[in-house]
Amino acid sequence: MNTQFKPLRRAASSARSALSLVAALTLAGGALAGSKTYTFDADFDLGLLSGVNHAAPNNNQLQLNTVGTTFPVMWIANAGEDTVSKFDTNSNVELARYRTWFGPAGQAGHINHLGNAYSGPAPSRTSVDINGNAYVLNRWFANRKPVLLKLLAEGFIDRNGNGVMDTSNGSTALPMADTNGNGQIDDSEITDERVAWAVQVGDQNGLGRALCIGTDGNLWVGMFNTQRYYKYSSSDGSLLAGPVATTPTAGQPSSGNWQPYGCLIDKNGVLWSASLGGPLGKITNTASNTGPYTVASFPGGMYGIALGNDKVYTGSNNRVFDPATNTSSSIAGLSVSSSGIVVDGSGNIIAGTNTVQKVSPAGVTLWTAPLQAGGAYSVGIQVDANNDIFQIGYSSNRVHKYRGSDGAPLGTFPVGDVPYTYSDAAGFAARNSTTPTGTWTVTYDSGAAGTAWDRINWTDSVPAGAAILVQYRTADVAANLAAQAYQTVSKNVPFTASGKFIQVLTRLNASTTNASPVLFDLTINTKVTACDVDSDGDVDTADMALIRAGIGQVPAAGDPRDGNGDGRIDARDVRACTLKCTRNNCATN
Repeated sequence: MNTQFKPLRRAASSARSALSLVAALTLAGGALAGSKTYTFDADFDLGLLSGVNHAAPNNNQLQLNTVGTTFPVMWIANAGEDTVSKFDTNSNVELARYRTWFGPAGQAGHINHLGNAYSGPAPSRTSVDINGNAYVLNRWFANRKPVLLKLLAEGFIDRNGNGVMDTSNGSTALPMADTNGNGQIDDSEITDERVAWAVQVGDQNGLGRALCIGTDGNLWVGMFNTQRYYKYSSSDGSLLAGPVATTPTAGQPSSGNWQPYGCLIDKNGVLWSASLGGPLGKITNTASNTGPYTVASFPGGMYGIALGNDKVYTGSNNRVFDPATNTSSSIAGLSVSSSGIVVDGSGNIIAGTNTVQKVSPAGVTLWTAPLQAGGAYSVGIQVDANNDIFQIGYSSNRVHKYRGSDGAPLGTFPVGDVPYTYSDAAGFAARNSTTPTGTWTVTYDSGAAGTAWDRINWTDSVPAGAAILVQYRTADVAANLAAQAYQTVSKNVPFTASGKFIQVLTRLNASTTNASPVLFDLTINTKVTACDVDSDGDVDTADMALIRAGIGQVPAAGDPRDGNGDGRIDARDVRACTLKCTRNNCATN
């Protein structure tokens, strides 16, 4: 989204050489036995780069891309059948479909409203966090509280204890029934183990029409009827804050209160809310669970909302709002009717209802495309990982794809009944405007089942306000990695894990000034067992002293003093273990 991430560059070639030498010496002296180091372009290419690069002139290091991207997955709410479709935007197929309410027909609690997006639970807002997890909000048109659900991108909750993931595969969702007849989704009633939780939120008859993810990863949900926002935990759906009324705070700009109709949160933690024909709403300090929250409103919130270029764009009225000056104007060059609006990775604005138009931030029309054959009235527009465009075919039960570069039609593809999707269905805003982020994911095969892993070390440069986060997961079978939860590690701090494979995810987050952190290298270390007599994770002169003190003794099986494994402790073990020292000259810390 025209983020213009700025990687830190070394001041001169001499400084680059010096720093590279230091990094090399650090790796040579600090890497444990059985380690794997990634530091050159070819090493980084062994993993999956998403939103990060090692392009010239910043080779042999990773930094954030200047053109935004996201996951190759989009989550489409199917309002007429109370499901959400997980759609692969590369292969253009529906990977899975999940129920957001009881069904299909015949299941206790099912509400039949096929073809009607304004009856029953009727999901319409989906948002995706920077880890790829999706959240979907049932609006509820039957005088009930809205229902918020979390769907896991990876891993599962083994509710039936059978050790395998029971989940949807394709367009048929697993059934779900209100077995106790209490009119709400209980944890024991969830059959799809990718569904992490489902909770009632907001107000009775609140009509949930806004859902967005904050800089802290938690969720803000807006009630259209009662004109209030609530904050919920993304980990378990518990209430964190609210209600926060949409009435402007005394002394703040005010065009009246508003009815939430979609929201997004920018990198400064400011919530921007569309409204249906009302003002543009603003709530500050959303990362706090206690407030205070300052509320303001400005003319022209209208229908649909997007973030990009450090500005707020709204559909229907085709306006752009500049938070730096609290002023708005027409979006230059945009001339189509719009029931959906979005900003792509280069900061271009795309909007439309039937005809779709893409304009540059300067107002140059880049392309205009008619609705594809077989299409009909559409609601919502999304950008995918390749910066191609998807239009949500409300009355065609399909999504319509256009090539981002020139608007060429790329096909229409089936999803569920009455797809109706606002918010951040592909996580594009979350990854480029809310928390500018990119990831590098690599899997290393140790070659032996049950390998003990010890620590991960890396060299980086992190400007103020930016961050690098490293996580891992392990398994003896590579295919099982995706079912495991990632664990966060600190730099060069020991942890306990085992498995033939270790998968490491490194996340780079930019600062609010768009300064990118840089990863120069990363080393994965297996656990040292032989020769690490004092069990401190390294082999040094302290261990040599303990081996010498045991010369002549008969070791038990697995005794780390028996460095050569010959069943005795003698001078040959001292020599064998000296070769395994983890620092130059076998030095201690």
